[in-house]
Amino acid sequence: MVFDDDITNYIQLKQKETPDVIKKVKDFNYKEDYFQIRKYLDDFLNGINSHRVVVMPGLRGVGKTTILLQLYDYLLNEKKISYEDILYISMDQVVAYFDISFLKFVDIFLEKIHNTSQVYLDKKLFIFVDECHFDKKWGLSGKIIYDNTNNIFIVFTGSSAIEMEINADIVRRISKQIIYPNNFKDYLQLKHDIKTDPNFSKDLEYLLYFGREEHLKKAISREKKIYNQLIHLNNYPYIEFMNFLKTYGLASTLNYEKRESYNEILAVINQVIENDIPSIKTFNTSTNNNIRRIITYLALQRPGSTSVGKIAKYLSISPKLVHDILDTLEKTQLIFSVKPYGSAGSVIKKPWNYYFLSPSLKSAINYDIGRFNLDNKKCLGALAENYVASSLHKMNQTIFKFMGLFYPIEKKGCDFLLRTKLDDIVPVEVGIGKKTKNQLTRAINNYDAKYGVLISNRHSTIQKHRDIIHIPLMTFGFL
Repeated sequence: MVFDDDITNYIQLKQKETPDVIKKVKDFNYKEDYFQIRKYLDDFLNGINSHRVVVMPGLRGVGKTTILLQLYDYLLNEKKISYEDILYISMDQVVAYFDISFLKFVDIFLEKIHNTSQVYLDKKLFIFVDECHFDKKWGLSGKIIYDNTNNIFIVFTGSSAIEMEINADIVRRISKQIIYPNNFKDYLQLKHDIKTDPNFSKDLEYLLYFGREEHLKKAISREKKIYNQLIHLNNYPYIEFMNFLKTYGLASTLNYEKRESYNEILAVINQVIENDIPSIKTFNTSTNNNIRRIITYLALQRPGSTSVGKIAKYLSISPKLVHDILDTLEKTQLIFSVKPYGSAGSVIKKPWNYYFLSPSLKSAINYDIGRFNLDNKKCLGALAENYVASSLHKMNQTIFKFMGLFYPIEKKGCDFLLRTKLDDIVPVEVGIGKKTKNQLTRAINNYDAKYGVLISNRHSTIQKHRDIIHIPLMTFGFL
């Protein structure tokens, strides 16, 4: 039987240990997401309470725990908040040790450490909760605390699947900050301490979405300034970009050499299978092997559609099981789908394209089984297409939530179609080497598009020739 004193001792131990734990991230640089949440912290300290519950979903390995520890360090060492007023916990430990809810844990923290309750709390406290999804009622707990007091700031982190648990009650009370894998901008900042203009990402997003001359000029101007910064790299920028593309999509890999980085990524995939998937859907234990086989199958595929029936036949399992596994993998955000463009009937009949959230996931699996030479042009082309797909997916999930992301159903079509809020179509083509414009030109004509976008290494800078905007692959890495 667990007594409150046991939990109190655990809390006090954690509060004493965490200042030593944060020393591990002292020399780490910051992801852009850190500054957004730090702003919420500063607002809270200044009496602005509108963002006092923050949820950070994200795939394992993208840096959520590091951000929590950096925020802890900020409060403790820059804002001089007493360590007794800050609590960092991981709910997997709390549930394993004590089998209690987050709400009960907070009540014991308030009663035993601060001699008060939620309603009567009269000082500001900070609680950072890692792996919150191990408490199935974390959302309800957050809602109750939010309603009972203005003096507790909470950050919840968890797998991408926690988004499914954000119900109507708590959604109005939280600020959501999804943490995505690195882009090239993140990589330069985190690994090489080169901080580039964050507005460049927005320039590229607006250029893709609107194609206007004003966005083209801004993007060209900022691209030139950023490329001048890259002279500080101890390597050729394009080689450094390729290192990022193939290996360093996850923040947790940045301090490793290539082989160790892939081992870390494979461990992330295994954790998704062993820990995240069971929290979403219950499969038979024997199904884990089929989940791994489907993940490997997707990693080995060249860019293009993959039908449920084809996978089922290849693995000798039922189409329903394949469908359920793919659907669950999407909910973990290990993969995402790009659907065909067309009528409802076309979408139902045609297969979906599947991509990994970061091309480094695809690389690690291929490297592990020795399937592809990652320096081969076709392999690099597949990684480039995956990177563009994941960047467009992120763009669709963040800044342009009304944007549609599709692939064309006709043969020899371009790689992607963006549908804007005004129902305009923007064809997008991706390639390594001397990519021709034929498919893109055909798509512009087929869809009566105002312009198309070619992302390749055909040019070294952003250019526009007639109705085609050329974006170098390395430049697109800043999206």
